[in-house]
Amino acid sequence: MVNSDVNAKLENLSKNLKMIRKATINLNYANTGKQQDLLKISKEYVRVVNLSIGYLWQKEQFSGSFVKDTSWIDSWLSARMKQCAAKQALAIVKSQRKKKQKTKPVFTRLTMELDSRFIEIKQDVNSFDCWLTLSSIGNKIKLQLPSQKHKHFNELFQDGWELKKGIRIRVTEKGFFADLYFQKSCQKPKETGVIKGFDIGYKKLLVDSNGKRYGSEFEQLAEKISRKQQGSKNFLRALTERNQFINKTVKDLPFEGIKAIVVENLKSVKHRSKGKIRKKFNNKLQRWTYPLVLERLTNRCEREGILMTFINPAFTSQVCSCCKVKDKLSRKGEYFKCRSCSFEIDADHNAARNILHKGLRESIVLV
Repeated sequence: MVNSDVNAKLENLSKNLKMIRKATINLNYANTGKQQDLLKISKEYVRVVNLSIGYLWQKEQFSGSFVKDTSWIDSWLSARMKQCAAKQALAIVKSQRKKKQKTKPVFTRLTMELDSRFIEIKQDVNSFDCWLTLSSIGNKIKLQLPSQKHKHFNELFQDGWELKKGIRIRVTEKGFFADLYFQKSCQKPKETGVIKGFDIGYKKLLVDSNGKRYGSEFEQLAEKISRKQQGSKNFLRALTERNQFINKTVKDLPFEGIKAIVVENLKSVKHRSKGKIRKKFNNKLQRWTYPLVLERLTNRCEREGILMTFINPAFTSQVCSCCKVKDKLSRKGEYFKCRSCSFEIDADHNAARNILHKGLRESIVLV
């Protein structure tokens, strides 16, 4: 009865949850005049965001989802744009309060979060296969910005993803970009299959609870990046190579017959290492991108209806997965030998076993 109740809850949850994917298109195809207009709009928008942050901070308005009255804002932007900027300011203020920061935030990025009232996207019109039209901006400005679709964009369209109406427009040192968002209902969770724990690491990208290793060459890639000059073309190429390696490793994971996986919630793992390990190794560790591995795992689990559970990482590398005794001296580098029961195992394999055991103990949906 427990399993049927859990499966029913998961099925209902999957119907309501949406998978979200992002596709970024390049707006640098626009002529100089249009780029200058877009830059002008972005700067004014950011100025209004900061005016709104100051207003909300002074009024101590730290809740709600939007700001109704924007008549006090002195700007040539339309009332709709001012309201949109004020909504973005409210999100920034709420985030600052959530982090328990007492200083008023300042928004510096040239980024506009716009909804469907300002955006129209047309495809396959002429030599440019994608056109982005911005309107309701103010000063009777209407911008038609050309762009080109790419492989990821086309894959989302062809695979039944729905284009969301909101958009993010960014101005960076590399130019002008638009982030488009697609959504799709999550897959029905699998009811049968095995459960595996995965240890995500630097030396070996992934090790499962059966001891199988995936991405063992990752350390060499991180060392390669650490030898490049930061910001150079070779450095950026090496980062791309790293990301492609992570993508392929996760894509090739044998998930057939798996209904759930358990991983550690390793937030701020690199920050916690500061001052505790050698500077040379810390430089390599900075090239290990746990969030990207986690994002790719999450995306794949969503697509295939695999439940993904997170556990607290405390002591998973120090506990013996055989006798459950905790002793940090049992682990020496990549090797684990329990000082209590003499159990010997690869250290990452031991951690993956502990991650699985902890997930099974803590999560009712895995039973």
